[in-house]
Amino acid sequence: MNAAALKTLIRSRAIARRQRENQQLKLTDENDDFHETIRAHLDGLYDTPQFWNFSRCGNEEIYRTCKSCRKLEKFTYRCNIKWCPRCQFRITAQRQKVIELWGTKIRSPKHLVLTQKNFPVLTHGKIRQHTARLAKMRRRKIFRGVRGGCVSVEITNEGNGWHLHSHWLCDVDWLDIREVAKTWGSLVGQEFAICKIMDVRNKDYLQEVSKYVVEGSELAKWPAEQAHEFVRAVRGLRFFFAFGSMSELAPAIRRELNAMRPPPSVCDCGCGEFFYEDEQQALAWEIKQLNRKRR
Repeated sequence: MNAAALKTLIRSRAIARRQRENQQLKLTDENDDFHETIRAHLDGLYDTPQFWNFSRCGNEEIYRTCKSCRKLEKFTYRCNIKWCPRCQFRITAQRQKVIELWGTKIRSPKHLVLTQKNFPVLTHGKIRQHTARLAKMRRRKIFRGVRGGCVSVEITNEGNGWHLHSHWLCDVDWLDIREVAKTWGSLVGQEFAICKIMDVRNKDYLQEVSKYVVEGSELAKWPAEQAHEFVRAVRGLRFFFAFGSMSELAPAIRRELNAMRPPPSVCDCGCGEFFYEDEQQALAWEIKQLNRKRR
């Protein structure tokens, strides 16, 4: 084999190896990795029912049994916790549908971002204080021309303290960003605050306004104590708020979305009533049925 042919063979094998490695990476679900990293960080620190539900998410099965014919079906258990990497996308997808429908009914959508200075310790009270200030901001004179919208609160920590900021979608013809910065700054105890506003007449705003409270990739890379501090602080709190015309139209939008949903699933026998069990309950029922048959 000459040198040119050898180089070609080595190159082709290297390309094939990279393709196999890339394919393997695609087969690996990153959210599963993030979930297991977060679970390992919180294990032993966050001994609560919420942690055990989070630990079960994606790792346990739920069994659905038809009440009529007793046909058994299996589903993966989901915890629906706002910071769970395996569940966030479903929560966000539903929110995006509501925002997208509302976006078709407004004239001048604007994406507004409000920030405040970083702080060292994240607490339940600190987050409630932030959301209370957001409510006050909506009642300020500068927001008088805002016909409606929604706010999504996001939390990050890049090593220099906790950063609370909010993404707004507002139906407003014009906002004076300098006055917004001064008004928001006075509410958070600053001379002024860093604020941004963008005119959005396409769907680019959906990703930003319906962001997760924290990305799974970010929560997974935090130290255990920091992750523990976060999950304790956010428990039981809301991070998405609608106001004005969006709040008024929300019931009608939900009805419209519900009308577009497929009908509830039914069993092959035609029954639409089921009861749900975890693995232990389903196993106990099967053993009971086997014992009856033996008799």
